[in-house]
Amino acid sequence: MKNETVEKAKADVKKGIAEAKKTGAYVKADAKADVEKAKASFGKSDVEKKVAYAKADINAAAEKGMADVKNKMAHAKADLEKTKAEHRK
Repeated sequence: MKNETVEKAKADVKKGIAEAKKTGAYVKADAKADVEKAKASFGKSDVEKKVAYAKADINAAAEKGMADVKNKMAHAKADLEKTKAEHRK
């Protein structure tokens, strides 16, 4: 019983870490997009700015999507570990 509780706690910690990594990836993606947008605002035509803004937003969305996938995989693995712990009785 004690081992099961420890294994479940470990799985919960892994989920928490996955959430923190996801949040960090979101912040990083947004910051990166903001930097690209700032770079685009200097000495470029309106069309070039719009293209650069769109590209920055698309790249940020892709990075966030990857973070979501990694987060879901980490949660699935943690849930599997919890299930294994429950059935080791």
